[in-house]
Amino acid sequence: MRMLSSHRWIDSEMEMVMEMEMHVRNLRRLGAGFSLSLALASVPAAVQGQPYPAKPIQMIVNSAPGAGTDLTARTVSERLGERLGTTLVVDNRGGAAGIIGAQAAKRAAADGYTLLFTNDNMVLMIALGANKDVNILADFAPIVLATTIDFYLVVSGSALAAKTAGDLARIARAKPGSLSYASPGIGAPHHLAMELFKQQTGTDIVHVPYKGMGPAIPDLLAGRVQVTITGFPAVSSHMSSGKLRILGVASPVRSEQQPAIPTLAQSGVPNVEIQGYNYLVAPLATPAAIVARLNAEFNAVLKMPQVRADLVKRGTSAAGGSAEDLRRKLRAETDKWTQVVKIAGIKPE
Repeated sequence: MRMLSSHRWIDSEMEMVMEMEMHVRNLRRLGAGFSLSLALASVPAAVQGQPYPAKPIQMIVNSAPGAGTDLTARTVSERLGERLGTTLVVDNRGGAAGIIGAQAAKRAAADGYTLLFTNDNMVLMIALGANKDVNILADFAPIVLATTIDFYLVVSGSALAAKTAGDLARIARAKPGSLSYASPGIGAPHHLAMELFKQQTGTDIVHVPYKGMGPAIPDLLAGRVQVTITGFPAVSSHMSSGKLRILGVASPVRSEQQPAIPTLAQSGVPNVEIQGYNYLVAPLATPAAIVARLNAEFNAVLKMPQVRADLVKRGTSAAGGSAEDLRRKLRAETDKWTQVVKIAGIKPE
């Protein structure tokens, strides 16, 4: 929507006010017993407020520029703005594991002009009890699930003969505590996923946290740690050599990017599912009509072939669905990982 110049805007406002006054005078002259509110209802809606959106929308991304969540946000933002008839301004507010950006969005006016594009980390922080200032369930109105990111169970090719997830579980049960797994840190999705694997398979595999997956890969290649659950880009360059071996994808269905790889359930270990995901929310009291409009337009963007192709290139898959679908997912994920954290006795760093 193009904004009028300041002079044209004022002239337009004056004309509409004069029209409103004429409506009220006519009603009084006719002796109608209408209330002032009914009279106001008969004038153009623009007198009472511009149709949404009437100005640019700020999309806060609570991660650093160039991070996966940021790249996904930028993939969809321009096209979403086009469908809404306005500009979406991506505003990176990284830091404190996403809390800084989430707090800024939480404090914003609930008018649809400030949104938060975020990821699964906000749910994991609830499960870990890591932050009490922002609660993605209590403080925001869900809009839409944007994308999902697959995680893979990977073993060192030189250290383990396991060909399936079931093989790995049997080897680990035979020698409790003899195997170790890498993660990029305590509380990371990779860490919680492996703890879920241990709980579902009755295995004892020792956790070795690293400062990111980058430092972990050399040890995995050398067999100093034998197992991890991670995203495909972290291990893809080592697949053809056989130095690393993927046993399965930890998703409910096979990956859109790697359809030849079985799910963990198909590989012998059911009930171990984890996906990363990005989603859009707004401050809690954002009007339902605005949430519905944003949901509809975002879903339309996710159906665009070029958008879907661009997301696949970034290692993600388009999701979509209703706002209520997202609400249910966030609740289920919170309950699931809270239980995993409790059983494992994980404490946030």
